[in-house]
Amino acid sequence: MAKRLKQTTLRVELLKYVISLTVCLVSIVLIGVFLNQLAINSGLVVNANYDERRVLEAESMIQETPQFKRELVPDEIPFVVLKKPALEVVDGSLDAAGMSSAIRAIQNRTAYQGQSVYRVVEREDAYVVLHYKVRTRFTSPFLREHFPDYEVTTIALGIVLIIGVVLAVTSVFARRLQRQFDRIQELTRSIQNQDLSLEAQGSPIKEFDDVMTSLQEMAKALEASLKAQWKTETRKREQIAALAHDIKIPVTIIKGNAELLNLDEQSEEHAGYTEYILNASNRIEHYVNMLIQLSKAEQDMAIIKKPTCLKDFIDELVQDFTGYIGHRRIELEFDVMEGLKIEQSTIYIDKALLHRALMNILTNAVDYSPNGGKIGLTLIKRDQLLSFRVTDSGPGFTLEDLEQATQLFYMGDKSRTATEHYGIGLTFASNVAKLHHGTLTLRNLQWQGGAEVTFRIPIDRSH
Repeated sequence: MAKRLKQTTLRVELLKYVISLTVCLVSIVLIGVFLNQLAINSGLVVNANYDERRVLEAESMIQETPQFKRELVPDEIPFVVLKKPALEVVDGSLDAAGMSSAIRAIQNRTAYQGQSVYRVVEREDAYVVLHYKVRTRFTSPFLREHFPDYEVTTIALGIVLIIGVVLAVTSVFARRLQRQFDRIQELTRSIQNQDLSLEAQGSPIKEFDDVMTSLQEMAKALEASLKAQWKTETRKREQIAALAHDIKIPVTIIKGNAELLNLDEQSEEHAGYTEYILNASNRIEHYVNMLIQLSKAEQDMAIIKKPTCLKDFIDELVQDFTGYIGHRRIELEFDVMEGLKIEQSTIYIDKALLHRALMNILTNAVDYSPNGGKIGLTLIKRDQLLSFRVTDSGPGFTLEDLEQATQLFYMGDKSRTATEHYGIGLTFASNVAKLHHGTLTLRNLQWQGGAEVTFRIPIDRSH
């Protein structure tokens, strides 16, 4: 007994995804805070109020020292010394824009411009304006040069990490779900390929497991149905073959006796009756032979492919077809599409089967075409496929014909005037096409009217 998988549901899987994503994002935030604090403690980064503290610590020294010296100003803090009362610049490192801000700061005692602060320290004879920024920054000159804004840098890095984590977590869960979808696709492909005796592994996700179980049950039901249908079709073919052989015996007796009667002297009337019997016997024998061949083609008829010169095959086909036309006023238009040289082309076919299939198509076209009509036979080679396209001048196919014309014993539209067709010819042609790994397609010609039947087979030896 197979071990049952521990299953969850899609809702649980989604909850796991949300929890995992949340845990990862919170972890990123915590790690970011920890690294920021570590950088501050190690001196790699200074706090936002670092420069402000240094300025406040130096303020009293700047105020009380009799003689102002640059060394009183903290390192890396721009400043300017303005002599009273004219605010004449005595010393400093501020640029022109900073000088204007410094003068305004003297009027307001201190000026704030976003993160920039201009702090005024008043001495007896002068004002000292110190400029600093309230923001976290790197202590390394190299890092400050390439990453001047520490906060923007850390936010950008955090966004990149968050996007990476979201993609990674989503990818992990997506791959897990994709594996389940792949199993379902594998099952559906097996069913498409008629591999119905399949046993698929269960899924750890309940909804997927239910779908797989349903597909397996459907496959088993389909397999049972196909087996039953195959048995029915096999019995039907066997009955057709047996019936055809049974009919052939009395037909042979009737035909033989009619031939014996034809050897004796008969009146003109009796000779006509005998000729009718012989003609009818020949037609019955023809259809009995076709039934026998059809039952073999559908069942286990051997196909023997041999290299065949395309030109010789076409010449023989056209010759037999011309003989079938006889005295009827039917014109054959034979055409070869550009690029196909039939004299130099060799095809691998069962010559007898293919000849019989194409003759069925051509004779159908003749029987459904009026006197004065045209039958077209066109050879086309495209993508290693050889097509025999047959067109006629008849009434064309009905919608029902297009759907069922290749089914055994389908008689077609009663408005079509041919009376000696029993729904066998196109069925036989379709089976021969399948034996050659080809196709048989039917359609109507829209502009000139009539029907078109295309018999298409691969010309490669391997097919």
